[in-house]
Amino acid sequence: MLPHMPRVVALAALLSIACLAASAGAGQAPSRADAPLILTGLGRATVPLDGPWQFHPGDDLGWASPQFDDSGWASIQAGETWEEQGYRNLTGFAWYRRHIVLASGPPTGLNLALYLHSVDSACEVYWNGRLVGGIGKVPPNPVWYFLHVEPPAVVPLGPAQSGVLAIRVWKAPIVFFSFPNEGGLLAIPKAGTSEAVAALHAADQYQWLRSDEFSITVARISAIAGLLGLLFWLRNRRRTVLIWLALAMFFPLEMSYLTAVQGALSFRCQYGVVGMLIAINDMALWLLLIAFLGLSNHRRLVRWTWIVITILLALESVDGILELFNVPLHAAHLFLIVDIASTIPTFLLEFWGVVLVVAALRRRLDAALRTLAISVLLTDLVQAADDVTGLGLRWTHWTIRDHIDAPLVMLGGSALNFRTIVSTCMLLSIIYLAWRYSVEHTERQIELEQEFRNARELQQFLIPASLPETPGFAITSAYRPAREVGGDFFQILPVDIPGRAGSTLIVLGDVSGKGLKAAMAVSFIVGALRALVEEYSAPAELLTQLNRRLTGRLQGGFATCAALRIAPDGRCTLASAGHPAPLLNGRELDLPGAFPLGITSGVHYDEIEFALAPGDHLALYTDGLLEARSPSGELYGFERVGVLFAAGPSAADAADAAVNFGQDDDITVLTVKRVGTVSQTPLLAAAGAC
Repeated sequence: MLPHMPRVVALAALLSIACLAASAGAGQAPSRADAPLILTGLGRATVPLDGPWQFHPGDDLGWASPQFDDSGWASIQAGETWEEQGYRNLTGFAWYRRHIVLASGPPTGLNLALYLHSVDSACEVYWNGRLVGGIGKVPPNPVWYFLHVEPPAVVPLGPAQSGVLAIRVWKAPIVFFSFPNEGGLLAIPKAGTSEAVAALHAADQYQWLRSDEFSITVARISAIAGLLGLLFWLRNRRRTVLIWLALAMFFPLEMSYLTAVQGALSFRCQYGVVGMLIAINDMALWLLLIAFLGLSNHRRLVRWTWIVITILLALESVDGILELFNVPLHAAHLFLIVDIASTIPTFLLEFWGVVLVVAALRRRLDAALRTLAISVLLTDLVQAADDVTGLGLRWTHWTIRDHIDAPLVMLGGSALNFRTIVSTCMLLSIIYLAWRYSVEHTERQIELEQEFRNARELQQFLIPASLPETPGFAITSAYRPAREVGGDFFQILPVDIPGRAGSTLIVLGDVSGKGLKAAMAVSFIVGALRALVEEYSAPAELLTQLNRRLTGRLQGGFATCAALRIAPDGRCTLASAGHPAPLLNGRELDLPGAFPLGITSGVHYDEIEFALAPGDHLALYTDGLLEARSPSGELYGFERVGVLFAAGPSAADAADAAVNFGQDDDITVLTVKRVGTVSQTPLLAAAGAC
């Protein structure tokens, strides 16, 4: 028995040391790197697995076995990067191993768990040779997280027992985002009962929420503002400022940070997609600045803004495509070169916001606009300084980024730095200006609607609501504007002609364009027409004089027009200025070609004569009738128009048929039907033959 006494003494000494540490619930690191870590006092507390771990670069799944002899391995500390401990530029696989011994007498049915976080870049955890969990995924299809902020993992180890803990760590290739020292277990793993580890995880999550409460609140406000902007834009897509607001609010840096910390996106998705989203965010912010700061009329600045946006999106796409196609894993050196070559120009382009702000500050801005401009300027400068000094930090070792992110003030449990303060000011400024813009837009919309109502009332005055009595003829009219106001017009005016007393002049026309501009042109045309008709009653001469007055006054537009004079005995004189030919009993009259009104002043118009016999039906219309379009895109067309008027419908029936088919433009229809008897039948017959 004497030979065994040294072992008994050594074991007693170890148990004594373990008992002294039991009250703290921690493991005492042995003096030898390959000696086991003895855990005691497991209960509600967790035990940090600190001290030296056995470490070896390379990869062999046999190293997970508890029987594997790792005594020849090197010693390394968890909680520090392996680059800090002499393994410079080590990427790929490396293994950590730790022999763990539980003190005698653990409670029956006790289950153990491991709390693991901050692993660069992904890992698998083996307990007694069995894979029990990990963080991310290791190759061949790796998934790792962005800037060492992967979600912590609670790894169940099973029933309480002694054993060997082996952690297979994989380090991703070096990229431009890499830090000076990387690789390995960046935080000390902790072990304990399943309940204790779950409580530790919940406490860490709570602490994270509390420390980032301000950023999370800002991110939520931003997301809500972006969602509202998107919904309002979907209701009115002509208000493009709303879609820029939505894009600017959906992807601020706070949202990117939030998704990274939550582990919602892997590094591959972050690097491949979020860069593009941030570029889109920059684009939207610049276009918002142009809209809010009154730079829309600065055409050269707007054009260059779109050029910069195009280049920025192209550069971000290069990084994104390379990462999404997993190029870093197969050609890490090539990816790093392309990454640097595309990222440095991107930094320079991000200063374009400063150019816009400087251009705006030369103008007179109110307090809200000046606050926005200054906050955007500071945010751009801070972000640019952070990018320039943060990216490539592995090689420069600059510390400017640390000063930028240094806490300035505490708000509750959140530490606010300069970047957070200025970006929050920018966010609040944008939300306020978006609200003010919406209010001003609504007020302008109300004013515009009132102007449209006034224009419609004026047009109703110009478009006869009731038709004058015309003995011997039944005249009907229908006016269907495509919008509140339209560009069609017609007038029915009595004229006195020697030998043809009681004649009637009908003028029907269509101004190019739609809306208020066309309606104002109609007002001018009708006014000129009423003045001219007192002197010129012949349709051709009337159109010639009207064309002279309209040339150069329609702002590049024109008007088609048809003028018809009807005598009481049915004799008709017709002249056309590029207008669709009227239909007599469903058949088109043969008209000479002519220019529309307002194109050139040196035009003389011709006229034709014909006669309306009792029962004849004459229809005049604007091209909106021909251009009615069905939901499938089919035009109403000449054939349908001929069939329609062959039946002798009233103007209202004809207009309604086209509207029901699918109105696309203003529609105006006039019909004239000869009623009664004729006292000069031979004369009318001769006129009808002309």
